[in-house]
Amino acid sequence: MSKVSVIMTSYNKPAFVGKAIEGILGQSHADFELLLMDDNSNEETDQVIAAYLQDNRIRYVKSQTKDIAERAATIRYASLINQAIDLSTGDYITYITDDNVYRPQRLEKMTAFLSENPEANIVYSSSITNHIKDDGTITKSVFRPAGRLTWLAPCAVDHCSIMHRSSILPRIYERWGSYWDENPEYYRIGDARFFWRLNHYWPFHPLDEVLDDNYMTEGSFHSQLFSREKSQFIQLLPQQLDCRELRESLRQQQSGKIG
Repeated sequence: MSKVSVIMTSYNKPAFVGKAIEGILGQSHADFELLLMDDNSNEETDQVIAAYLQDNRIRYVKSQTKDIAERAATIRYASLINQAIDLSTGDYITYITDDNVYRPQRLEKMTAFLSENPEANIVYSSSITNHIKDDGTITKSVFRPAGRLTWLAPCAVDHCSIMHRSSILPRIYERWGSYWDENPEYYRIGDARFFWRLNHYWPFHPLDEVLDDNYMTEGSFHSQLFSREKSQFIQLLPQQLDCRELRESLRQQQSGKIG
């Protein structure tokens, strides 16, 4: 059985983080470590997390980030992920946010795919994102299929729906000096930027089944970004880049390889 390093980033979501942790602890694939990277959340979130820390599969790291300016200076979740990767010991690495819930066989099915397909370095599943109000009402659900092998993963594949071999990461670090890009211009699409890096070398292999459920709340970063009234944090961010440039550069790269 191959060991999986599950990297979770957390910040001020006490209503959801417990469900996210339970979804991991209840996995049918038992050989994993959960690197729970909290960005100095509030006391309410701390209390929820504390109830799970007796489980020895959890490695908990809490940052000392305090003011808003510091939070806007880098992509905080990318910084935490980079720290977690350096701490990880798994053969495979996968990601989760504090408002995502893994389905019980997610790790089992993804590790099986990579084990059975040694030529594949990255696998991604179909995913569902539920947009919900503060009272829990789902207002919209967005389905992302995993129908094909893709060399254009940015903004087509979800942050929480991939797993990759840990052995590929040194090549990413050697070229770019980090695993995930911490440039705050990519705050909105930090996962897409990471996928862009991966797609320079490897395609994403599909596992056409929904293996996690994502919940986008009214207080989430993306909701804040598109709100009419911008929070102080959003106002401090530089102008956000989008996926068009990332995807176009990958198309050009692939065209060059074909040519």
